[in-house]
Amino acid sequence: MIILDQPYVSPELAAYAANRQEPVLDNEMARACAAELEAQGGPALNIVSEDRFAALLREGQDSEAAAPPRLYTCSENSLAWVTDHCAPPLARAIEKLKNKALTRELLRPLDQGYYYRRLDFAQMQALPFDELRTPCILKPAVGFFSLGVYRINNADDWQAAKAAIAEESSRWSEQYPQSVVDGDDWLLEEYIEGDEFAVDVYFDQNGRAVICNILHHEFASADDVSDRLYYTSASIIRDRLEEFENWFNRVNAILGLRNFPTHVELRRSDSGRILPIEFNPLRFAGWCSTDVSLFAWGFHSYGCFLEGTRPCWEEALKGKEGRLYTFMALNKPANCPPVRDFDYEALCRRFAKVLRMRKNDYSRYGLFGFLYTETPENQREELDYIASSDLMEFASF
Repeated sequence: MIILDQPYVSPELAAYAANRQEPVLDNEMARACAAELEAQGGPALNIVSEDRFAALLREGQDSEAAAPPRLYTCSENSLAWVTDHCAPPLARAIEKLKNKALTRELLRPLDQGYYYRRLDFAQMQALPFDELRTPCILKPAVGFFSLGVYRINNADDWQAAKAAIAEESSRWSEQYPQSVVDGDDWLLEEYIEGDEFAVDVYFDQNGRAVICNILHHEFASADDVSDRLYYTSASIIRDRLEEFENWFNRVNAILGLRNFPTHVELRRSDSGRILPIEFNPLRFAGWCSTDVSLFAWGFHSYGCFLEGTRPCWEEALKGKEGRLYTFMALNKPANCPPVRDFDYEALCRRFAKVLRMRKNDYSRYGLFGFLYTETPENQREELDYIASSDLMEFASF
C-alpha cells in the first residue's frame, strides 16, 4: 500500500507503484501521477477510494498482537490522514517517532546521560541564555527538512535563533501542515559529537531491522545544520551495516515496531556511542531522495519494504568500490531574494557524472531541486564545493 502526496513524487516511485499494482490512495497527487503515467503510455496506477484504502489499512487489526499491513508514504503530509483512518496501534507507533521529545523519553534507557528539554513557543522565547547547556541544538519537536534547526554556541546565537524562528514560523505553516512542522513544540538538546548518518531502515513483521541504505551526512562547517550533502559508498555500507542493524534491534526492543519503515538521522561518536537525531515514520528519505539506492545499488528501497525482502549487499556492492553516490538538496540561502531563473545546466557542468537532476518549484519551496552524482572518492573537490556554495552564481534575479 502506498500514499503519494505533496510536495513531490518521483517518476521512479510512481512507476514502481504502477508496475507492482500496489493499492494507492485516491487523492489529488495520485490522480496527477496517474495522468502523467497515462500520457507516457505507461501502466495505470491502482488507485482505490479512501474508504477502501482505510479498510485495507485496518484489515486484520482486531488484535494488538497483529502486525499492520505494509504501508509506505513518500511524504509526512500523509500522516494526519493515516492516523485518522488506521487502527490505534499504528497511530501510536507513528506518534512514538514523529514527536522527537517522546522518542527521546522512550529511548532514554539506551543512554541515561543524554540531555534534552521540551518547551512550547512562549517558553522557548522567554528562556534566558544562562539556563542553556552549550553547545546545544534547538529544533521543532515535530519537524522536517532542517526547518527551524539551530546550533547554539553563545548568547548571540540564542538571540538570533529566537528572532529567526519568530519571523519564519508563519512561512512554515503555509508550506507544511502542523503534523509535519509544529512551531509551538520545541526541543533543546545536547549537541551530539561525531559523524552524522541517514539510514533508511524498516522493521519486518517480526520486528527485526532491515537496512536499505546508509548515507553519510556531510556539513560545510561545525555550525552548518543544512541538508545539502549526503553520500553512500561500498565502504560505508560494509563498515556500518552490522553495527547499525544491531543498534536498531536494541531500539526496537523498546519501540516494538513491525512492518514499519522509517528514515533515521543519527550520530556516531569516535568511541561508538550512537544517538538518534530523528526518526521519520512511514517513509524513507524525504522528497523521494531515497531513490539514491536505485541509482547507486540498483534496487528500490521502498521495494525492499513493500516486498518484505532484504538487500543482497554482496551483489549490490560489486564493482562499486572507490565511488561515492550522492544526493544534494539544493536549498536556497537564508533571506534569498525572489529568483527569476536558475541555471541547472551550468550547475551540472560542475560535476564529473550526474545521475539525475530533479528540478523543483523554487517559487513555492525553499530549494531549487535535488542533484544525484557519482563521484570518485579521490576526486572530492566537487563535493567540497557544493557543501559550501550558496548557489547564487546559478540564479538570476
